[in-house]
Amino acid sequence: MKINPKYKVRDIAGEKMIILQGTYGADMTKIISLNSSAELLWDNLTGREFEVEDAAKILTDNYEVSPEVAHKDAEAWIATLTEYGIITR
Repeated sequence: MKINPKYKVRDIAGEKMIILQGTYGADMTKIISLNSSAELLWDNLTGREFEVEDAAKILTDNYEVSPEVAHKDAEAWIATLTEYGIITR
């Protein structure tokens, strides 16, 4: 899977948010704000193919979290972004 390159993270009023670049990016009804772990995943996985295991490893490498919890969190992050078309499989 891969993060759609049309989407970018921007700092808006101190919050990191995913926006769609271009004319159609003005639809503010679908705003996704990133917490620090979601931003870490975004920064490390943008521009390359990845699997759930790659995201989980980033989490275990950077946080004191079990592999099981990291895998569950990575799946949730991927599911949310896939739902909005930000991650394509």
